[in-house]
Amino acid sequence: MRILMYYDGTEYAKDALPLVKMHAKAFQAAVDIVCSLHKGGEPQLDEIDKMETDLAYLKGVLEKEKIVAETHLLIKGNDAGDDVIRFAKEHHVDEIVIGTEKKSRVEKFLLGSVAQHVIINAHCPVVIV
Repeated sequence: MRILMYYDGTEYAKDALPLVKMHAKAFQAAVDIVCSLHKGGEPQLDEIDKMETDLAYLKGVLEKEKIVAETHLLIKGNDAGDDVIRFAKEHHVDEIVIGTEKKSRVEKFLLGSVAQHVIINAHCPVVIV
C-alpha cells in the first residue's frame, strides 16, 4: 500500500503527520511525501532549499518509526492539485492525506484549494486533516 502526504510548507500540512504515521503503521504502507512548487530557477532557490530541508525532516520522522518514506519535490510549472493527482495515478497511490487550513466557502470559491481539487479528481480516498 502507498500513502501520499501532500506537503506545502504550512503548519497545516505538518498537522497531517500523526495521521500519516498511524495509517502507515496500520496498513503497513510506504509513504510518498510530495511537494509541488510552481516555478524553479534562481529566484526560488531559497524556497527550494527550505522545502528540501522540510521534506528531509519529515522523511526522518517517518523512518524513525520504521516507515518506508520517499520525498518528491515537483517543480514542473503545474498547479499543485494537478501534480498531486498525476503523481498519485502514476505511482498507484492508495490514499492521499492533506492538511489544510479551515476556510469559509467564499474563501474556497475565490481562492481555490489544492485539497478541493484533489478531493474532486482523485482516484483513491482522500483524508483531510
